[in-house]
Amino acid sequence: MARKKANADAAAQREWELGIDWARWLLDGNVPQPLHVYGIVLEPNEFAYLQTTAQYSRLYGGNGRYTTSGGFFIGKPGMVLGMMAANAAVNASRKAAAKRNMQASWRDLQELPVLATNLRLMCHLPTKGWMSFYYSAVQEFYPDTDNWMITFGFQNAVPLRIAGLATPTLAVLASWCVHGNGRWQGEPGIAPLVQAALSPRPATDEIPYSSDDDLDNRRLDPEGPR
Repeated sequence: MARKKANADAAAQREWELGIDWARWLLDGNVPQPLHVYGIVLEPNEFAYLQTTAQYSRLYGGNGRYTTSGGFFIGKPGMVLGMMAANAAVNASRKAAAKRNMQASWRDLQELPVLATNLRLMCHLPTKGWMSFYYSAVQEFYPDTDNWMITFGFQNAVPLRIAGLATPTLAVLASWCVHGNGRWQGEPGIAPLVQAALSPRPATDEIPYSSDDDLDNRRLDPEGPR
Protein backbone atom coordinates (compact mmCIF):
# COMPACT_ATOMS: atom_id res chain seq x y z
CA MET A 1 0.00 0.00 0.00
CA ALA A 2 2.82 2.41 0.89
CA ARG A 3 4.61 1.67 -2.39
CA LYS A 4 1.39 2.20 -4.37
CA LYS A 5 0.89 5.60 -2.72
CA ALA A 6 4.53 6.52 -3.33
CA ASN A 7 4.17 5.64 -7.02
CA ALA A 8 0.96 7.68 -7.27
CA ASP A 9 2.63 10.66 -5.60
CA ALA A 10 5.62 10.38 -7.94
CA ALA A 11 3.33 10.27 -10.99
CA ALA A 12 1.45 13.34 -9.77
CA GLN A 13 4.71 15.19 -9.20
CA ARG A 14 5.89 14.38 -12.72
CA GLU A 15 2.62 15.65 -14.18
CA TRP A 16 2.82 18.83 -12.08
CA GLU A 17 6.34 19.50 -13.28
CA LEU A 18 5.28 18.88 -16.86
CA GLY A 19 2.53 21.49 -16.45
CA ILE A 20 5.18 23.94 -15.20
CA ASP A 21 7.31 23.17 -18.22
CA TRP A 22 4.36 23.89 -20.55
CA ALA A 23 3.77 27.20 -18.76
CA ARG A 24 7.46 28.11 -19.07
CA TRP A 25 7.46 27.25 -22.77
CA LEU A 26 4.42 29.46 -23.49
CA LEU A 27 5.69 32.29 -21.27
CA ASP A 28 8.81 32.36 -23.41
CA GLY A 29 6.62 33.23 -26.38
CA ASN A 30 6.64 29.80 -27.97
CA VAL A 31 3.66 27.91 -29.34
CA PRO A 32 2.87 24.20 -28.83
CA GLN A 33 4.27 21.79 -31.38
CA PRO A 34 1.44 20.34 -33.56
CA LEU A 35 0.78 16.62 -33.30
CA HIS A 36 0.15 14.31 -36.22
CA VAL A 37 -3.22 12.66 -35.58
CA TYR A 38 -4.85 10.04 -37.76
CA GLY A 39 -8.49 9.09 -38.12
CA ILE A 40 -9.73 12.42 -36.78
CA VAL A 41 -10.63 15.05 -39.38
CA LEU A 42 -9.61 18.51 -38.18
CA GLU A 43 -10.91 21.80 -39.52
CA PRO A 44 -8.86 24.06 -41.81
CA ASN A 45 -6.14 25.83 -39.82
CA GLU A 46 -6.80 23.57 -36.83
CA PHE A 47 -3.85 21.93 -35.11
CA ALA A 48 -3.80 19.16 -32.51
CA TYR A 49 -1.63 20.05 -29.53
CA LEU A 50 -2.30 17.42 -26.89
CA GLN A 51 -3.62 13.86 -26.82
CA THR A 52 -4.13 12.12 -23.50
CA THR A 53 -6.76 10.55 -21.23
CA ALA A 54 -8.77 12.27 -18.51
CA GLN A 55 -11.86 11.91 -16.33
CA TYR A 56 -14.97 13.34 -17.98
CA SER A 57 -18.27 14.38 -16.38
CA ARG A 58 -21.21 16.71 -17.14
CA LEU A 59 -23.42 18.79 -14.84
CA TYR A 60 -27.16 18.33 -15.37
CA GLY A 61 -30.35 17.17 -13.67
CA GLY A 62 -32.66 14.26 -14.40
CA ASN A 63 -36.12 14.53 -15.94
CA GLY A 64 -37.96 13.84 -12.67
CA ARG A 65 -40.13 11.09 -14.14
CA TYR A 66 -41.28 8.16 -12.05
CA THR A 67 -43.94 5.47 -12.17
CA THR A 68 -46.62 5.02 -9.54
CA SER A 69 -47.77 1.76 -8.06
CA GLY A 70 -51.49 1.09 -7.77
CA GLY A 71 -54.20 -1.53 -8.16
CA PHE A 72 -57.24 -3.09 -6.53
CA PHE A 73 -56.93 -4.48 -3.03
CA ILE A 74 -59.28 -7.23 -1.92
CA GLY A 75 -59.50 -8.65 1.55
CA LYS A 76 -60.39 -7.78 5.06
CA PRO A 77 -60.63 -4.01 5.80
CA GLY A 78 -57.53 -4.00 7.98
CA MET A 79 -55.48 -5.82 5.35
CA VAL A 80 -56.73 -3.53 2.57
CA LEU A 81 -55.83 -0.44 4.58
CA GLY A 82 -52.39 -1.85 5.23
CA MET A 83 -51.77 -2.56 1.53
CA MET A 84 -53.01 0.91 0.60
CA ALA A 85 -50.65 2.51 3.12
CA ALA A 86 -47.71 0.46 1.85
CA ASN A 87 -48.55 1.42 -1.74
CA ALA A 88 -48.73 5.10 -0.79
CA ALA A 89 -45.34 4.86 0.93
CA VAL A 90 -43.80 3.30 -2.20
CA ASN A 91 -45.19 6.08 -4.40
CA ALA A 92 -44.00 8.77 -1.97
CA SER A 93 -40.51 7.25 -1.98
CA ARG A 94 -40.43 7.19 -5.79
CA LYS A 95 -41.61 10.79 -5.94
CA ALA A 96 -38.91 11.90 -3.49
CA ALA A 97 -36.25 10.01 -5.45
CA ALA A 98 -37.41 11.63 -8.71
CA LYS A 99 -37.27 15.06 -7.08
CA ARG A 100 -33.71 14.41 -5.93
CA ASN A 101 -32.84 13.21 -9.41
CA MET A 102 -33.97 16.54 -10.88
CA GLN A 103 -31.24 18.37 -8.98
CA ALA A 104 -28.15 19.14 -11.03
CA SER A 105 -25.16 16.93 -10.24
CA TRP A 106 -22.01 15.73 -11.98
CA ARG A 107 -22.98 12.71 -14.05
CA ASP A 108 -21.57 10.36 -16.71
CA LEU A 109 -18.22 10.13 -14.90
CA GLN A 110 -15.75 8.09 -16.95
CA GLU A 111 -12.15 8.12 -18.10
CA LEU A 112 -11.78 8.60 -21.83
CA PRO A 113 -9.47 9.88 -24.60
CA VAL A 114 -9.11 13.65 -24.87
CA LEU A 115 -7.69 15.66 -27.75
CA ALA A 116 -6.91 19.37 -27.35
CA THR A 117 -6.48 21.53 -30.44
CA ASN A 118 -6.13 25.26 -30.96
CA LEU A 119 -9.91 25.49 -31.55
CA ARG A 120 -11.58 22.95 -29.28
CA LEU A 121 -11.40 20.21 -26.70
CA MET A 122 -12.52 16.83 -28.03
CA CYS A 123 -13.66 13.92 -25.85
CA HIS A 124 -14.33 10.43 -27.16
CA LEU A 125 -17.41 8.84 -25.59
CA PRO A 126 -17.91 5.11 -26.16
CA THR A 127 -21.55 5.54 -27.24
CA LYS A 128 -21.29 8.86 -29.09
CA GLY A 129 -17.81 9.05 -30.55
CA TRP A 130 -15.89 12.33 -30.56
CA MET A 131 -17.68 15.29 -28.99
CA SER A 132 -16.36 18.81 -29.56
CA PHE A 133 -16.27 21.65 -27.03
CA TYR A 134 -15.18 24.84 -28.78
CA TYR A 135 -13.22 27.46 -26.86
CA SER A 136 -15.20 30.17 -28.67
CA ALA A 137 -18.38 28.90 -26.94
CA VAL A 138 -16.87 28.96 -23.44
CA GLN A 139 -18.60 31.45 -21.13
CA GLU A 140 -17.13 30.22 -17.84
CA PHE A 141 -13.71 28.72 -17.28
CA TYR A 142 -12.48 27.50 -13.89
CA PRO A 143 -9.18 25.63 -13.86
CA ASP A 144 -8.61 24.29 -10.34
CA THR A 145 -5.13 22.85 -10.35
CA ASP A 146 -5.11 22.51 -6.55
CA ASN A 147 -7.86 19.91 -6.89
CA TRP A 148 -6.77 18.57 -10.29
CA MET A 149 -9.86 19.54 -12.27
CA ILE A 150 -11.06 22.04 -14.90
CA THR A 151 -14.67 23.18 -15.31
CA PHE A 152 -16.05 24.71 -18.52
CA GLY A 153 -19.38 26.52 -18.89
CA PHE A 154 -20.87 26.95 -22.37
CA GLN A 155 -23.46 29.05 -24.15
CA ASN A 156 -25.71 26.21 -25.27
CA ALA A 157 -24.47 23.09 -23.50
CA VAL A 158 -24.31 21.74 -19.97
CA PRO A 159 -21.03 22.31 -18.08
CA LEU A 160 -18.08 19.99 -18.64
CA ARG A 161 -15.55 18.90 -16.05
CA ILE A 162 -12.16 17.39 -16.91
CA ALA A 163 -10.04 15.92 -14.12
CA GLY A 164 -7.08 13.64 -13.49
CA LEU A 165 -3.32 13.60 -13.79
CA ALA A 166 -3.29 15.50 -17.08
CA THR A 167 -4.92 18.53 -15.40
CA PRO A 168 -1.78 20.73 -15.03
CA THR A 169 -0.90 20.49 -18.72
CA LEU A 170 -4.53 20.75 -19.88
CA ALA A 171 -5.15 23.73 -17.59
CA VAL A 172 -2.19 25.66 -18.99
CA LEU A 173 -3.01 24.83 -22.60
CA ALA A 174 -6.75 25.54 -22.18
CA SER A 175 -5.97 28.88 -20.51
CA TRP A 176 -3.73 29.80 -23.43
CA CYS A 177 -6.47 28.85 -25.93
CA VAL A 178 -9.48 30.31 -24.07
CA HIS A 179 -7.98 33.62 -22.92
CA GLY A 180 -5.57 34.19 -25.77
CA ASN A 181 -1.82 34.57 -25.90
CA GLY A 182 -1.84 37.96 -24.14
CA ARG A 183 -4.01 37.16 -21.11
CA TRP A 184 -3.70 33.48 -20.29
CA GLN A 185 -0.91 33.89 -17.71
CA GLY A 186 -3.23 35.98 -15.49
CA GLU A 187 -5.70 33.11 -15.00
CA PRO A 188 -5.91 32.57 -11.18
CA GLY A 189 -6.54 28.84 -11.53
CA ILE A 190 -3.07 28.20 -12.96
CA ALA A 191 -1.21 30.74 -10.79
CA PRO A 192 0.86 28.08 -8.95
CA LEU A 193 2.13 26.70 -12.26
CA VAL A 194 2.89 30.15 -13.71
CA GLN A 195 4.71 31.24 -10.54
CA ALA A 196 6.81 28.09 -10.59
CA ALA A 197 7.55 28.62 -14.30
CA LEU A 198 8.81 32.14 -13.58
CA SER A 199 11.19 30.91 -10.88
CA PRO A 200 14.83 30.06 -11.74
CA ARG A 201 15.06 27.25 -14.25
CA PRO A 202 16.25 23.79 -13.22
CA ALA A 203 19.53 22.43 -14.54
CA THR A 204 17.76 20.79 -17.49
CA ASP A 205 14.68 21.81 -19.44
CA GLU A 206 13.60 18.21 -19.88
CA ILE A 207 11.50 16.56 -17.22
CA PRO A 208 11.89 12.80 -17.11
CA TYR A 209 8.56 11.43 -18.22
CA SER A 210 7.58 8.35 -20.11
CA SER A 211 4.37 6.54 -20.85
CA ASP A 212 3.48 3.28 -22.53
CA ASP A 213 0.09 4.70 -23.49
CA ASP A 214 -0.03 5.64 -27.17
CA LEU A 215 -2.74 8.21 -26.36
CA ASP A 216 -0.41 10.24 -24.17
CA ASN A 217 1.62 12.75 -26.17
CA ARG A 218 2.79 15.14 -23.48
CA ARG A 219 6.45 14.13 -23.34
CA LEU A 220 9.11 16.74 -23.90
CA ASP A 221 11.55 16.88 -26.77
CA PRO A 222 14.10 19.41 -28.07
CA GLU A 223 11.32 21.22 -29.96
CA GLY A 224 9.34 21.92 -26.80
CA PRO A 225 6.50 20.28 -24.87
CA ARG A 226 3.97 18.15 -26.66
